[in-house]
Amino acid sequence: MRVQQTVRDRDLSLQQSAIHQALAGNDSMKREEKENIELTASRRAQTIAQAKSEASAPSTVGGGAPSPPAGGAADAMLGPLRNWTRQYSTWDTRWIKPVWLYFKYYVISRLPPTYRNWRGYIRNDLDFGIIKHRLPSRCKVLLIGDWGTHMPDNAALLRQAVKQFEPQAIIHLGDVYYSGTVEECTANVLNVMDETYKEIKPRPPFFAIPGNHDYYSGGKGFYYTIDTVNSGIPDCKQEASFFCLRTEDDRWQFLGMDTGYNDRVPTDQLINPEGPDLHDDEMDWHKDKLEKFPGSTILLSHNQLISAKEQLSRQAPHYLNKKLYDKFAPYFDRVSAWYWGHEHSLILFEDDLAIEPGKPALKKGRLLGCSAYEENVSENPFAQKYVEARFIKDMKQLGQSAFKTGGASFYNHAFAVLEIAPEQITATCYEYPSWGLDNPQSPDPPIGDSYHPETLSPRNA
Repeated sequence: MRVQQTVRDRDLSLQQSAIHQALAGNDSMKREEKENIELTASRRAQTIAQAKSEASAPSTVGGGAPSPPAGGAADAMLGPLRNWTRQYSTWDTRWIKPVWLYFKYYVISRLPPTYRNWRGYIRNDLDFGIIKHRLPSRCKVLLIGDWGTHMPDNAALLRQAVKQFEPQAIIHLGDVYYSGTVEECTANVLNVMDETYKEIKPRPPFFAIPGNHDYYSGGKGFYYTIDTVNSGIPDCKQEASFFCLRTEDDRWQFLGMDTGYNDRVPTDQLINPEGPDLHDDEMDWHKDKLEKFPGSTILLSHNQLISAKEQLSRQAPHYLNKKLYDKFAPYFDRVSAWYWGHEHSLILFEDDLAIEPGKPALKKGRLLGCSAYEENVSENPFAQKYVEARFIKDMKQLGQSAFKTGGASFYNHAFAVLEIAPEQITATCYEYPSWGLDNPQSPDPPIGDSYHPETLSPRNA
């Protein structure tokens, strides 16, 4: 069974979070009962989200006090709970708890989300967000995307990756499901990291940028994560939702940006299908790092710069997030690669992709959003609706899981390992099996095939 089926809808995700949290705290129910309730809620949420998308129905956001959810959205939450409480009574406290949790998150999500700005009330600090810790000049970095599900296979992926490659840092490209609550971030990220590194020493720092799901409940869970995850590791505190991590020889820097902040109301995309922009002040911070750093940059975002499948702009070219492109394209000559997530797949776009005449080409654009989310084969994540977003020649697709759920097939997971050296970075993606909850694996399956080992060359190379 695969219960972690998410939707790109804030209210429905909040409902899924409320149900999940209430179930997690109930010790009187069997695991199978909890999973059936959560799976039913997920399926209802997917049905309602699809209907919303087809109807292009606007969401009620902002402007006065929030009103309770109505119609189909409420049914997504209460439908499975009716099945749950029928055995007992209408006012069973197990029903009241998830309803209360949902309304709590619903109200919080309407408030301005947390955002830590380098531009302060008293002074501006462009060093804010730079990680004090420096990576060794030769080291390995593990990249994972859309990883925060706390499913057994994504936890196993992390265990096996750190055992085999012994990375000096782990970077997550965003999304802790369903809506990034403190409870979900604790269970899906912090506890998994703690469990993974009980016996493996030393523990490397973990850095993250937020996805859209991380802001659905207001961002508190994300900030709790970055304030907590590196406790005890000197100089590894991540202060903001954007960060700069550099090697000790100043040859390489990882520049993580926050695109989730402006993608926290996904139904906006139904009315105004534009890829999200950065927070108003953030680009000035990135410009400072791009212009002053003497080495080469690896850009990191949750949302896509380009997509072969999703519309990122109302005007042509539809495959391009023009807002991000206009900001970062002038610096493509010093950007060796750009990694992002959001779409749950592994796609390597054409090298040296020329997007607009007269502007520097994108050396390497890489989609890595499949380190935990199990994409259904029927969704066809490798479809090319926009042919301008060209893949590398003969690109290998992820394999399909050996396990099906209800007749549905799923793709496997993937992660990337970046082997850093002063003269270049060797980047390799690896496949890892997905299996869901009904097919426990003991011991962990080994890491699967490698995908397109490649060299990330420094600027002016």
